[in-house]
Amino acid sequence: MKRILAAILVMVVMSGLAGGCGSASDKDGALRFWQFWDTGIVEPMIREFERQNPGIKVDVEQLTWKSGLEKIQAAVASGTEPDLCELGSTWLPRFSYEGVLEDLTAVYTEVADSFIMWESAEWQGKIYGLPWVQGSRALFYNEDLFVRAGLDPAEPPQTWDDLLKAAMLIDALSDDIHGFGLNLGERYVLYKKFMAFAWGNGGGILDQDGSVVFGSDENLQALEFYEALAQYSLKEKQEVLDHNFKSGRLGMQISGAWNLRNYAVEAPDLEYRVALVPRPSRASGSHASFAGAEMLVVFKNSERKVEALKLARFLQDYEQAKKICLEVKSVFPASKKVLDDPTFVEDERVRVFVEQSLTSRTAPAHPGWIDMEDVINRSIEEVLYGRTGARESLAAAAAEIEKVLERFQ
Repeated sequence: MKRILAAILVMVVMSGLAGGCGSASDKDGALRFWQFWDTGIVEPMIREFERQNPGIKVDVEQLTWKSGLEKIQAAVASGTEPDLCELGSTWLPRFSYEGVLEDLTAVYTEVADSFIMWESAEWQGKIYGLPWVQGSRALFYNEDLFVRAGLDPAEPPQTWDDLLKAAMLIDALSDDIHGFGLNLGERYVLYKKFMAFAWGNGGGILDQDGSVVFGSDENLQALEFYEALAQYSLKEKQEVLDHNFKSGRLGMQISGAWNLRNYAVEAPDLEYRVALVPRPSRASGSHASFAGAEMLVVFKNSERKVEALKLARFLQDYEQAKKICLEVKSVFPASKKVLDDPTFVEDERVRVFVEQSLTSRTAPAHPGWIDMEDVINRSIEEVLYGRTGARESLAAAAAEIEKVLERFQ
């Protein structure tokens, strides 16, 4: 049965690639690049790269977020992976662990100080991806609801106590208004919001040695605060939270820069501001948050590694990354040059996201992360639903994460 399924997988993959760049590459020897952005954005950059590098032809294929990861995994399994590929920062560790990516440590040594988000690309002391663009999460808050609640919009919450007080006052305005938005009931979201507070309090998931620290006192304090905040919150999926914020019925929520773009179109009259995620107190902790990155990787089986790396370095260059960011208006270059670019720091709302990225963290670079994430989301939901206590839930989750680690030893 396993042989039959494997054969079917290969046939499906080859069929899917037959009409795409895989087939074209076999015919014309082109460099194959798989990525997730609209080809209308990427193609002009690729054509410029070809102009600067006569003799190198690049075939670009656009993947979808719905099926892209599965397609990449299937291509690796069948030996039909591209030469260069874009990977999300939480996907990369599994491919690093499986040994299918080219070691890019030499590039890291050369340009390490020029980019952020390297931690996502590290596995066992080596670097397997180049940071391309990144996006953090910050605190959105409604100016009108702040005023109605007796709060000064020019003074956003700086600490956990400030945030809790603001949520309580806004939540008390009426039955259909909520102080804060908490994510429940969907994958890939909840841990990003909760861990902002845990990281800001010095907590974490794994320590620098790879040991589990999810049951720490720092995480417990963060979860107890989150539980208190839930009393004055709308607990829903992100789509519902966004709808209520645009409608003026949600005081605050943590979200990404894509909402700067979305609100301008969908709620042009909405008066809101953006601030750093509050820290535990004015004397302790940090304004931490979650950040994700898009990484460029070269596959080990590529016969065009030199050309693939040349293209990766070209795309990673600040000017190329900036073009993508200005088009999509939801991410920022991973290059530190963004800090000095008026394009990204003159607008107050945009500048907050640039500042937030400097104190943001990402998920542990571990091949078992997807399983860990499910455990973390479940443990937090159990507390928010009132099914278990914070300490017990964290301890149980830490034990489950230990079992995940054991599978990759």
